[in-house]
Amino acid sequence: MKRIFYLTALLLCLSQVVWSQGLRHSVCIVEPELSDDDKTLMADYSRFMARAGMNSASRALVAYKSEGTFGSGVVVTQNGKKYVLTNLHVIGYAQMATIVFQLHEKTVRYPHCAVKSIGNTADLAAVELPADCEMIPLSIYEGEIEEDISIVAAGFPELAGKPSWQLTRGIISNAKVDIDSKEGATRIIQHTASIDPGSSGGPLLLKNEDGKYYILGINTWKAFYRDGVGLSIGKEDVQAFLNAMNMPLVDFSEDLEPLRSLSGEDWLYVFRHLPDPTQQDLIEMDWRLPFEPALRTLSIRDSLVNVGENKAKHYDQSASHIVKNLEHCSYVSLVYDNYFGISQQAGIQYGYDWWGYFATGTKLSLFLLKFETEDDYDISFGTAFEIFLGGQVPISVGKFILAPRITQSVGFAILLGGYDEGMGVITNTRIGMDWRIPLKSCDFILGPHYNMNWLSRGTPKIHHGIGITIGVAW
Repeated sequence: MKRIFYLTALLLCLSQVVWSQGLRHSVCIVEPELSDDDKTLMADYSRFMARAGMNSASRALVAYKSEGTFGSGVVVTQNGKKYVLTNLHVIGYAQMATIVFQLHEKTVRYPHCAVKSIGNTADLAAVELPADCEMIPLSIYEGEIEEDISIVAAGFPELAGKPSWQLTRGIISNAKVDIDSKEGATRIIQHTASIDPGSSGGPLLLKNEDGKYYILGINTWKAFYRDGVGLSIGKEDVQAFLNAMNMPLVDFSEDLEPLRSLSGEDWLYVFRHLPDPTQQDLIEMDWRLPFEPALRTLSIRDSLVNVGENKAKHYDQSASHIVKNLEHCSYVSLVYDNYFGISQQAGIQYGYDWWGYFATGTKLSLFLLKFETEDDYDISFGTAFEIFLGGQVPISVGKFILAPRITQSVGFAILLGGYDEGMGVITNTRIGMDWRIPLKSCDFILGPHYNMNWLSRGTPKIHHGIGITIGVAW
């Protein structure tokens, strides 16, 4: 009898080890395959959606466009085929994905697997595996989910920038959390098993009396503001999603067409011309995929324009509007001033625009100034170093920026020859209008200005003149 007991115990232990190791044949890494055009679109919109206050959507777009983006998934069967079940936000806007199984003895990859279905209400997606795939599917748990039962979370969270296998244990802390959204209610399971970025799409599991693992839910969120709170989409919504697998798949490439013909900067222009309450609603919008607030913005724009011609004027790209943040803030420019005669000044300046409104910088210049004497006049030449402070009001005119500005500089000048050699104080007051022309990676700056110059050496005199600024901002 003792031998039978020990043998049974040994077999039970071995079966638990086998099933635990066998999870690597069921839980995988999901790598969405995005085109270069889609990545470029995401990079463009991520910057301008952040400026609109849509920070979480912007961060999600940055994640999608990065190389090596990944999440987790679990193998299931439906209608005689094998699928990887994961989160929709893991797949993003991809139509294909690479599925990777990191087994103990080898790594198995299935590239170019088609995304076959996405959830209408829940954050779920299914990727079809090849017919010859030998990985092991897991079943949905059919019993009642109760609180305080032991569970396991499996997945591949990020470690040193790469997916790393992780199996964590915990308990069900809240078996029924219902979250309402515009798409409908979703049943959420709250648990204490550790999940981290990259765990999304991995299964929440229960090991039954037979030693097998069953799917309780799909790990989807982590409450970062609370310790030990993982949130999983419950088995009811998972099963409903699998039962509706024959529903037609949304073609995201068609959904994004309105954004492909509109730059992120132009979209931000449209957003900022919506009513303030509407802007706030878009910022606080619940979304499953990060482009949804941007697409909703255009939908609202179109509905307002269709009301009447007066509404349409708000979105005329030739209209002017104040820009709160300049895209390119640092600049180098050449400045030339002619003081209505012999007196002239030319130099190079480096500046920085703070929040688009305030300007600071330095300037190094050469000058030639005419000083009146008792008999006639004399000419002095020298060099000057100045620091300047000023302000401006950038105004967008179509895709260009017109910036009325005023700056005041002060510094020291050295007269090298002429009427009075030595060191003195020099000041310049400039009032002008800079025209910024956006290029691919910088802005070209061109603009006229009025200048008032004063030098303490010689016979102090205010010189009035006009000049031009030519530069590049990046």
